[in-house]
Amino acid sequence: MEKYFNQIKNSPIFYGINNEELINLLKCFKAKIKSFSKGDLIIRQGENITKLYLILEGNVNIEKDTYLANRIIISKLTINDNIALSYIASKTKEADIDAYATDDVKVLVLNYEKCTSMCQNACTKHKILINNLFKIIAKENIGLIEKIENISQKSIKDKLLTYLSNEARKNKSNRFSIIFNRQELADYLNIDRSAMCFELSKLKKAGLIDYEKNKFVLSSKINY
Repeated sequence: MEKYFNQIKNSPIFYGINNEELINLLKCFKAKIKSFSKGDLIIRQGENITKLYLILEGNVNIEKDTYLANRIIISKLTINDNIALSYIASKTKEADIDAYATDDVKVLVLNYEKCTSMCQNACTKHKILINNLFKIIAKENIGLIEKIENISQKSIKDKLLTYLSNEARKNKSNRFSIIFNRQELADYLNIDRSAMCFELSKLKKAGLIDYEKNKFVLSSKINY
C-alpha cells in the first residue's frame, strides 16, 4: 500500500483528503490491493458487484458481447479510473459487462457501502469522498454520451472523424494519441477492422488525417 500511497491520494476519488485522513479512511474501508494478470476477468457478466475498484497499474477494457457473440468495447480504463462504479451506485450491482485486464493490472479494492455511509469512527471526510464519487459518475456518463455520438454516425468515415475530432478536442490539439489499438478501435466503434483500416488509409491519402500507429494528426480542414 505504501508504494501507491501518493498515487491513491492524488486520484479523483480521494481528491481533497490529506495524508492522515486518507490513512484513516483506508483502514476504515479495509482497503487492499489485488493483482490480475493479462487476460484475467476482473468482473464478469452476471457477477454481483459490491466492491469499488480503483486502477493503480495497467489497463482494463469494459466489454460486452452481443447476442451474436461479437465483442463490443464500451470503454477503456487506465490508472486512477474506477471499474463499474455506476453499477454499484445504481444499486443494480449485477454486472452485464466484463472488465478484462489487457495487461498486468493492480487495483485498490474498497467496500462501497463503507465509502458512502458514515461509520462509527465518524470520519469527517466522508462527505468529500461522496462528492468525489458523484463527480466520477458524472464524468462516466459524459463519456457514454460521447460514445453514443461516435457510433451513431451512419458511415465508417463519419464514425472515425467524429471519434478523432472528439479526441482532438479533449487533448486541445490536432496532434494526439489514442488509447486503442486498431482492433480495439474497431470494437469500440462497432465496425469491421479491415473496413476501418481501409477508410483510415483513404482519409490519409485525402490529406484529412495523418497517423503512425496510435498517434494521429488532424488536418486544419476538420473542426474540433
